[in-house]
Amino acid sequence: MSDKISLLPLELILHILSYLPFESLLAFGETSRTNYESHTLCLECLRLGVFEKRIHSVISLLQAGWTTPDQMAQISSHNKQANDYTISIIQPAMSRLASDLDSKPLLKIKSLKRRCPALLEKSRTLEQMTREQNRVFAQVVNRYGRGLRKLEFMAYDLDSEGAMALASKCQNILHHLALRFEHPHIRDGPIRPSTWMNPAPGSTAWNMFLGIGRYPQFGLCGLQTLILERAGITPWQLTMLVKKNPKLTVLKLRTCRGVQPEFLNWLGGVYYEPEELGSDEDSLAPGRNLKVLWLENCHQILAHPIENYEHLPDEICDFGLGWVRGLTSLRSLSFSESANIPPEYIDRANSVLWKIPEVILPYSGHGDKAPIEVDPGLL
Repeated sequence: MSDKISLLPLELILHILSYLPFESLLAFGETSRTNYESHTLCLECLRLGVFEKRIHSVISLLQAGWTTPDQMAQISSHNKQANDYTISIIQPAMSRLASDLDSKPLLKIKSLKRRCPALLEKSRTLEQMTREQNRVFAQVVNRYGRGLRKLEFMAYDLDSEGAMALASKCQNILHHLALRFEHPHIRDGPIRPSTWMNPAPGSTAWNMFLGIGRYPQFGLCGLQTLILERAGITPWQLTMLVKKNPKLTVLKLRTCRGVQPEFLNWLGGVYYEPEELGSDEDSLAPGRNLKVLWLENCHQILAHPIENYEHLPDEICDFGLGWVRGLTSLRSLSFSESANIPPEYIDRANSVLWKIPEVILPYSGHGDKAPIEVDPGLL
């Protein structure tokens, strides 16, 4: 059967493979070297999550909209489009060494017996789990990255291994990328609720991701949609990322370190670097092609707090947010859950100056956007 398939044109082979369940696709790739190459090119859309507990995975998938409760109840009846796979990988908990048990005092043997089930397993630290997540992610991207058009990844952060895999395997072909590192429902083991309140720490891994410094031959440059949640990318790194992806039209940033006036003023053309001045085209805002810009749960959007904003004249009623005027193609702008920005201030600026069809005011997260609370006893 595989010999007959290999005689078909590659385009037809990929079309046929696109209808296979993921397990069948993997099995097909193991039948021959030619079929292995074909199956790696077939995977165009992938959503990958790596977690330590199944309940963590279920809640994250629901919050991101990757699945619905009905689909979770009837996994076999998922109505997925061709080439579109959602995969959740559960990493087993780490086993404690026997020496950990032997080191307990003999006088506490009764207490030890009661606690033994909990002692046989332990959670990884945040750093250990991040390395495990990126190791799995890198393995998948190194194998399937050449065919991916749409990729979403759920983890705790991006490290150098995951960044290098993305930058080297998905340079031109990847159009949609979502990196989701915010999971406020995970609060057991070494992970505390405060972990999710701020962006991840800054990292040079983003330099690999961008293909700058020592990695000029790498970097993503074909993105049209970018979603970053709880990313430690700095304003300068975020600027370089937008520069390298001129086709970007959708930019959604949540709890992102790079959302600061330095980046936003550059995006809206409020000021330029000296080498960017000189031509009429360069005088336009770098973010003029953006149609969607979401800045959610970002608290450093303004350089200074706005006081007495209701007394500002109409001509400058968007004082501090003048960069929005340069985003002339914008159809949707969100400041949801972003502190220090009065909703009335945004509403007036849009009514008088911006005229953007959809503006989400900076109210705190409630209702549909509220985190899903979980009884720790169920974890």
